[in-house]
Formats: sequence, structure tokens, C-alpha cells
Amino acid sequence: MRMRPPLPARELSAWHDPEHAEEPDTYPRLDGDRRVDVAVVGAGITGLTTAVLLAREGLHVALLEARRVGAVASGNTTAKISLLQGTRAATLDRRHDHDTVEAYLAAHRAGFDWLLDRARRADCDLERRDAVTFSTAGRSSAGADAVRHEASVLRRAGLPAELGTDVGLPFAVSEAVTLADQAQFDPMPYLADLAQELHDGGHLVAEATRARSISLLGAPRLRTDHGEVRAERVVVATGIPVLDRGLFFARVEPSRSYAQAVRVDGPLPEAMYLSVDEPTVSLRTAEIEGERLLLTGGFGHRVGASTPTSSHERALADWAAAHFPVRAITHRWSAQDYLPEDGLPFVGPMRWQPRILVATGFAKWGMTGGTAAALALRDHVVGRANPWMAALRADRAPAASALPSLARANTEVGRYLATGWARPHLPTSEPLREGEGRVETTTRGKIARCRVGGVEHERGAVCPHLGGIVAWNDAAQSWDCPLHGSRFAPDGDVLEGPATAGLAAPPGLARVVTPRG
Repeated sequence: MRMRPPLPARELSAWHDPEHAEEPDTYPRLDGDRRVDVAVVGAGITGLTTAVLLAREGLHVALLEARRVGAVASGNTTAKISLLQGTRAATLDRRHDHDTVEAYLAAHRAGFDWLLDRARRADCDLERRDAVTFSTAGRSSAGADAVRHEASVLRRAGLPAELGTDVGLPFAVSEAVTLADQAQFDPMPYLADLAQELHDGGHLVAEATRARSISLLGAPRLRTDHGEVRAERVVVATGIPVLDRGLFFARVEPSRSYAQAVRVDGPLPEAMYLSVDEPTVSLRTAEIEGERLLLTGGFGHRVGASTPTSSHERALADWAAAHFPVRAITHRWSAQDYLPEDGLPFVGPMRWQPRILVATGFAKWGMTGGTAAALALRDHVVGRANPWMAALRADRAPAASALPSLARANTEVGRYLATGWARPHLPTSEPLREGEGRVETTTRGKIARCRVGGVEHERGAVCPHLGGIVAWNDAAQSWDCPLHGSRFAPDGDVLEGPATAGLAAPPGLARVVTPRG
């Protein structure tokens, strides 16, 4: 058995690595109140594309990002641009009628075409590649059946899906479907180019500006710590909407998966690959600093619910070493996605609040899905007919076929809420090791303690969203809530998820211990 190379110390995606690509310019935070036609919250691919499309329609737009452009899912994706999405079409075909599946595929076709056209005008390492979904040899026949079903649904929609097991992998597969001429790219310069177009057009791009709330009545007023933005409409394009009133947090399941850039001796596979067997594995290549590397991904799980998270990174590294002659792992990172109850994203105005629009639930296919959502949101705002908006509408009621998964997901939420509070979390006198975090029950309540970079942090362990007890993510060095996927930095600042505020200071004086010089 091949030896697994050690994991690198840093936690940067290949796209965020400053040695790979120049970081985009930082835009200033909001400074004072503004009035615009449309305010867009979230500078990932969905928010940026929406903002650019609306600006092109002559509307005055403000884009607000809590961190930096591409800081969350869009900058940590494997960045595949594909209409072959594992077995998503087959999954939708089992749950929905023919017209709904056709609408989903039509939306992603439109997103695919728009994204490729725009990416050709950006320096973002755009490469055309075949996409392959495969089942692993030696597993049950269910995987091969799912692959054949996927091919059938794509062909029915007019896509030239081809079956055949000779797909250029160095291990045996039992079945595979290939869709030629798909694409891959580096998402960060692409996102930076969209932000630059918006900025150059005289529109506001504000980073380090977290939306805290949006008014309920009348024209939306979006409140931040640095000012208020008044708009005729607000588009919430965060990974999961930061507004609880739509209850989207109860209709999508947060999933965290892992990725690594791997230096391999010998030839690399040419296409983009995704397995259907568990644990799911994603493969593609990328040019990093003049060197072609293999990008591996997968081994996902519910956010905050499978610790230690570093075990998933190790499992991914072991898988790569078992299938390729791995020489080194140069980058490792993780990303978060949201899986909708019925397999379809939620796109459009919220129920009873038509001036607030949302887009969420892309189930790990946000490159084409987020772009398609932006096209639909643009059409809705300007009053243009859209052929797939009805199938993806954000205010739809749960379908009968989605009720089992909806019940399961929310049962899990209840279980994690109860067990998080019931666990004793007994304190210990052992000092925290570097990179370690733990929850302890004290006379001051549940306390989250961690040590990162030689600094010890102590915060309340209760997620401010709905009161879940957070868990330590040792891979990303963050506090993650298993209820709805909110994540927090070691010092308690909110990173992502439905929460809009950080972990509170525990009763009494919060401790921050800095190493002595």
C-alpha cells in the first residue's frame, strides 16, 4: 500500500493561495447610509452575477459582502462547470415530473452558457473538459443503475450523454456516463472580474459589511454596523438566507466536504470525475504555479456533526494514495453547501415579502446553478418572463415526495439540539493543545474554548441562531453548529450560515491568552 503524504499545515484553497493568483483588491466597507434600486447581499457567484445583470439593466445596485469577494463557497469550490452533475438529474427524475426536471436542466443550460461566455473575457484559467460520473467496480449494482438512469434522463433532454467504462481512470469502474465539452476554471479571478465590472459601472461594492437585519414592512431597509441601505428590492444571495422568516434553514441541510490539491507522479486523468458510491469522490486537474496538480474532493457530512473533522481529510488523503502515486499534498480546504429537501434550489421572492428575493439550495452545483438563479432573479426584477422560475420558486410549499427527507432533516436538528445541551461536557484541567477546541460545562454555562496560533479564546458555546451547542472543527479551526450550519471563527466572529451575530462572551470576563514574547 502506498504511503500517504502528510497533510500541509495551511488551510488555503488552491484558489485563495496568494502564490497561485493575485488576491483581488479589497473594497472598502459601507460608510454611511445609501439608497439604491436593488441591494444584493453576498459576493459569491450568485450575488455577483445578479448584481452585474441588474446593473446592465440600468438599475442602481449595492453589493454587500460580510467578508471578502469569494470568501465562502464560491472561492472554495472545485469549480466545475457542468451539466452532468453526478446523478442529480436521475435523482430529480425519481422525485418530480418530467416538466420539472426539464426546467431544472434548462436553467443550468442557461447558466452554463452565460458563465462560459463571461468567463472567456476573464483571465480565469478556463478549460474545456469532459465530465464523467462513474460507479466503482466491486460495489453494489445500485451505483451502476444510477449512472445508467442519469444517462437516460440527460439524453431525453437532448444532451449527448455516452455510456462506457473506458474513461481514463487508473482503476476499474463498473459503469460511467460522459458528457463531452464541459468546463473548469479558477473562480477567484472570475469573481474579481465581475466585482470590477460592477465597481467600474459606478455601483457600490462593500466588503467587511455584514447584513444584520432587513425590515419587515414597506420598502426594505437593510441594516449593517456601518450604515443602512434602502432599496426597492433586496436579493439575499448568501449560502443560506440570513433571514429566518422564510424558514429556509429548516428546508436545506448544511453539508461540509473536503478538497486537496495533490502532486502525483506520472500521468493525470484528463476529464472531470465524480463517483456515485459513498463516500463520494470528485476529481479534476488544475494548473497551480505552472504545475498540473490533481484536485480531489468529497467525504462530506452534515456540518458540525462528524468530529474530529480532520478524520475526513485523512480519509480523503488515504483514498488518493490508494488510487494514485501521490508525492505530496500541497493544499487542503473545505467548503459548505446546502442540500434542499426536494433536490431543487429555492429562487425568487419570499412568501408574503415580494420585495425580498432569495437564492439557496444548489446542492453543490452552484457554478451553473447560481448563475441560472441570477438570470431568473434578473428577469423577475425587470418583469421579464422566465421559463424555469416557476419550477424553482422560493415560496413553494413542500412537495409530498420531499416530506420524508424534510422530516428526517428536522428530526436530526431536534436530536442535535437536545444532545448538545444534555451532554455533560465535563471540564478538564488539561491545557489546550495548539489547534484544539472543546466545549465545557461550567458554572457560567456551556463554554467554547480553543487555542489557535498560540492564542486561547473563550466564548459562549451557544449558537445565537437557534440555540444549538457548537462543535469544534479541527480541520478548518472553527466552531460549527450542527443545527443549521452556522460557523464561527476561534474568537467567536460569525463566518457563515444563518447566524448574523457571533458567539457571545461568557458570563464574567472572557479570556484571551496571548503567548508571551
